[in-house]
Amino acid sequence: MDSTQYREQRFASFILDREKGTEVAIDAEMVLEATGISRDLHPLATGADFLEGMMRLREDTIPVINLKKRLGLTRTDYIAEAKVAVVGMSGFRFGLLVDDIRDVLMVSDENIHPIHPALLTEMSLITNLIKLENGQRTLQLLNLQRLFGDTQVARQCQAVDTDTAAAIPGKQRTFSRFVVFTVRDQHYGIPVEQAQEITFLSEIDKTFKSDSIEGSLDLRGHAIPVINAAHLFQQKLDSGSPGVGTRVLVLDSEEFQYGLIVDRICEIICIADDDVMCLPHSGNSAVSGVYQQADGSNIMLIRVNELIGDQQQGLRSVARLKSRVGDDAAAAVRADTRHLITADCYLVFSIGRKFAVELNDVQEIIEPTALMNIPAAGGVDQRALNLRGSVIPVVNLRCFYQFDTDEAPENQKLIIAKNGDQLIALEVDQILTIYKQVQFQKTPSLNPKFSGKQDTLDRLIEFSDESGITEHVLVINVGAMMNNHLGLSANYESTTDQATVKENSNGDNSA
Repeated sequence: MDSTQYREQRFASFILDREKGTEVAIDAEMVLEATGISRDLHPLATGADFLEGMMRLREDTIPVINLKKRLGLTRTDYIAEAKVAVVGMSGFRFGLLVDDIRDVLMVSDENIHPIHPALLTEMSLITNLIKLENGQRTLQLLNLQRLFGDTQVARQCQAVDTDTAAAIPGKQRTFSRFVVFTVRDQHYGIPVEQAQEITFLSEIDKTFKSDSIEGSLDLRGHAIPVINAAHLFQQKLDSGSPGVGTRVLVLDSEEFQYGLIVDRICEIICIADDDVMCLPHSGNSAVSGVYQQADGSNIMLIRVNELIGDQQQGLRSVARLKSRVGDDAAAAVRADTRHLITADCYLVFSIGRKFAVELNDVQEIIEPTALMNIPAAGGVDQRALNLRGSVIPVVNLRCFYQFDTDEAPENQKLIIAKNGDQLIALEVDQILTIYKQVQFQKTPSLNPKFSGKQDTLDRLIEFSDESGITEHVLVINVGAMMNNHLGLSANYESTTDQATVKENSNGDNSA
């Protein structure tokens, strides 16, 4: 028996030329988002011939590369529905123009085949092929390091990694990530590991309001005391209404969680530890140092545990008033808290209306082929899929959320979602885009047809499409769906030979 172990990698695939069926693939970790082509794509007269133009992307402007021109294809025009894959490489962001988004998929090393060196030049963009479905589907794997050829941009991208490694001879450079926010125009940074999530300033219980504590926030059954950052940082308190950017940043101290009201969440940045300037000894242990940005502005880096100082007793007392749970239960609530700071990328799709799922919960996206009907099955998981030797249930999301199944298009997609080691296939109408959004809002009351399913739609995000229209999109909680409605923690055992359906521990094996 061959005991060779193959490593799997995640790739994002795109249709480069729909007419010829040409597909390309990129390391999924390099794809920041995918969006529609902007009407504000401005040509750059002095640019390279494959530079299609500059595109406005929210508060930034990025160059967009015409991949068809760069690869030397005969036809280099694009359809009106073309997409732009926004890619990040060595601190440089740019867009790749493609006809459409195809898949996010896991690929084994055995399916990646190098092109013979005799067929390549020094700057060939395609150096490997991904062969799937017994050779029926071939993807050209892009080597983005060669995208710009022997240009200043290419040398700059390559130099970033070299300079970082060589900046301190004989010593590996270390980095830390911070959530950056403002309080009265001063920038502050909190370590990402201690920033649990970001929420809107709403429904704060004022019962326990004091001079420093604004009240408490009920966050998934856990009482979170809330304090105004301006008070902690000895800034002037604003007596007016909160601004549109005002948010509550939920932080994790050693003993409890608390919320910090800040004026605006700016960004998440990675800072080299040796770039942090230490403050002269002042007796203030709450500040770990200062980082100066390229524009000359300074970010004051904060130690969360020392920040609250003499406020700890008051905050702790509010935290204990409502929780009234044992240590184990409190730990379970905290473990269930979604760390939005490190999971801020979403896959947006449609099933009659737009929904989203965290990209961290997505393993891959595939075509709905060779689905098996389960005899005498009821509910929404009436079919199954053999995914590389593992049989997993297929859930029709239109049926699950009571949308009209007759309106579903013929060419649907399957999102392979994961919760721990459990997998499920979510059947959707269309994949729309990959979208980054670091802020979310607790879902208010929902339409009666979602009754009984609200735990799977416990939050929403603001989504802006390519036309600039902003709407609220419900985010599916994959774990809640699998555990609370499909019983997958006990119902399905996947093996290479069979799938055994067990009766739920509570006797309810319906979806």
